[in-house]
Amino acid sequence: MFLAEVRASTEPEDDSTRRILDAALDAFEEFGLRRTTMDDVARKAGIGRATLYRRFPQKGDLVTAVGLREVRRFIAAVDVEISKAPNAEERMVEGFVAVVRGLRENQLLNRLLSSEPEAVLPGLTLHGGPVIALARGYLKEKIEEDQRAGLIGDFDAEPLAETLARLIHSIVLTPEGRIPTRDERQMRAFARTYLVAWLRI
Repeated sequence: MFLAEVRASTEPEDDSTRRILDAALDAFEEFGLRRTTMDDVARKAGIGRATLYRRFPQKGDLVTAVGLREVRRFIAAVDVEISKAPNAEERMVEGFVAVVRGLRENQLLNRLLSSEPEAVLPGLTLHGGPVIALARGYLKEKIEEDQRAGLIGDFDAEPLAETLARLIHSIVLTPEGRIPTRDERQMRAFARTYLVAWLRI
């Protein structure tokens, strides 16, 4: 799931597909990925099995569509928070808070990590390259936007983007530690003290 694919995906225009994705997300959060059946989704969406299978022939197609929409919505929410910041330093601070908050509060991610870790952990650890690549691409894009605007210096944005991506990745997998992840005042203080300095390379 790379950034270009996420950016290229769009919200479905027809009500039926929207209802299906909403129903699937609700079912995944309630039952988990393994226990959710296509019948569960059709029932929650209020549609027939034939309608569901016409749009999503395989359960895997539905899981991918829900995942893409969740990532796209997550990125859009972070973009909104970053856009409110007055300068590059505050964009770093608010971006960090928005990302950690968004991941911490994502019901689907938390449901799967707690009840079906074997379904998601391989894709976040041993085979987590695409996740790191997605985060790195997004963060590189944001850093380079600030560089083009003359807000920060001209340096290779990719190593910093990957460092930030791996920091967030570690926080998601192991939130317990000395880096604050719940108190947003402390999170902002941490970001201003430690992360903003990375923009002054």
